[in-house]
Amino acid sequence: MTLSGRGRRAKGVRGEHEVRKLFEEHGFDVRGLEGLGDHYASKGRIRLHLETKRQERLRIPEWMAQAAAEAPGGTTPMLVYRRSSENWHVVMEIDDFFEIIV
Repeated sequence: MTLSGRGRRAKGVRGEHEVRKLFEEHGFDVRGLEGLGDHYASKGRIRLHLETKRQERLRIPEWMAQAAAEAPGGTTPMLVYRRSSENWHVVMEIDDFFEIIV
């Protein structure tokens, strides 16, 4: 079954809400970014630009490029994605990962 444009958008919005809730449950302050991507999440010195994708066909390089292009200055772009019946995954550049955890 193929989703209509409205159905795909509703699925995406549900995904964005799921991701927001997960980050908030882990102590992040999360807010939406009107027209600039999905969410901005911060906790201490960590400032993330979250690009959320809830799609079956994975296009990780394209999505990461989108996250990087839309990330406001001072934020680290992070792709958060999942397909149906799978767990959420995150993708980020390895240098950004080490900067956050060290």
